[in-house]
Amino acid sequence: MSLRVDGVEREGNGYRVRYSFTLPQPASDYSYQVTPLFTCGTDTIFEESVTVRGKLNAKKLRRRVVLGDRNATVPSYVPSGIDSVITRTAYLPTDRYPWVVGSTLQLCTSVEGEGCCEVSPAVVLCCDSFLCERPFHPVFSPVEDNTGKAGELQRNNPVLQHISQYRPYDSSRILRKEEGALYVFFPLDKWTLLHDFRDNAATLDTIVSITRQIMADSTSSVKLIQIIGLASPEGSVKRNNLLGQNRAAALRDYIKQRVKTGNAMFELCNGGEAWTELRDQIADSNIEGRDQLLNIIDTEKNPDERERKMKRLNRGKTYKYLKDNVLSDQRNSGYIRVYYDYVPDSAAAVINRASELLREERYTEALTMLRTVESDERAQNALGVALYMTGDKQEALCRFRRAAASGNEDARRNAEQLE
Repeated sequence: MSLRVDGVEREGNGYRVRYSFTLPQPASDYSYQVTPLFTCGTDTIFEESVTVRGKLNAKKLRRRVVLGDRNATVPSYVPSGIDSVITRTAYLPTDRYPWVVGSTLQLCTSVEGEGCCEVSPAVVLCCDSFLCERPFHPVFSPVEDNTGKAGELQRNNPVLQHISQYRPYDSSRILRKEEGALYVFFPLDKWTLLHDFRDNAATLDTIVSITRQIMADSTSSVKLIQIIGLASPEGSVKRNNLLGQNRAAALRDYIKQRVKTGNAMFELCNGGEAWTELRDQIADSNIEGRDQLLNIIDTEKNPDERERKMKRLNRGKTYKYLKDNVLSDQRNSGYIRVYYDYVPDSAAAVINRASELLREERYTEALTMLRTVESDERAQNALGVALYMTGDKQEALCRFRRAAASGNEDARRNAEQLE
């Protein structure tokens, strides 16, 4: 007799195995009981047995049954003389047989013979082994746009923002609480920009460096440098408006001298006296006279008179504290923000659309789409998933390994499931 495995498929929470075997031909007074089974050596699953009987053996069986009980049914059997091929499909549920997951099984048959006077011992015949592959749960995530040098720099320089995040200046903005803004500072009543004043050096060097790097990149560009010139409320409104305007211009000119760019790249805003910033700092403090200061700022509309009232509060003690500890932070060029743009990343759009198709189990469509960007390293993991799901497990593993070598954690997890 012969037996073979015709196919193995993962289905639901188990494996569906198609197999076939031929029945042995017994002598006239002989019978064979054939029991298919699946084994991994230590565990075994037995399938339903088939009995084939010779002509005389079948006649004797019918006689015994009828003589014993005229209403009895003769057990089913296959008569000899027919070269029978039995084709079956077995389902091996993993909740009942958890040991089959990842195991190599063999299809075997146990053949036991019986004649008129003897029972022959069981003979086990086996065919080639087959693997019950572990279920594959693909892991894949959307890829980020390649935002060029600007996007790379933004990770460590929050002063950079994409142009879509641009906000025009208005006096209600509390600039000191906007994440990533940079400031440069000026001495009292001056608009001369000093590189070594306070921590100006680090700020100025950062602005010049990132602007140069982005302008040298072919995939991203500086769209706008926003500078908001501010002054402390010390002195007259007219004087402070002039300070705010000239301080913003001084910073623009500093950058222009070191980076080849024109005025069109800059947006200069004259914030004048930084009352919004000052009020916010006072509100966050425990300064003596805090509530009186806030009331003066909120109710007195004339800025010069507002300052005079603040100076008279607590015989000048409160204003002296402000001057020594708070107003120094208002004497600056204000808020600096660099906005950038980048060349649209068409490959990322293709990869992410293909990933959506994978989630919809439209694997062939996803594979076709991913083949158009298969040279992009970001596509390797999704490509591996599409290949596996369409039957090319070997290339899928190669793609997973390639992506994992580039640091893709999803790909590493996918490769581990197949190795």
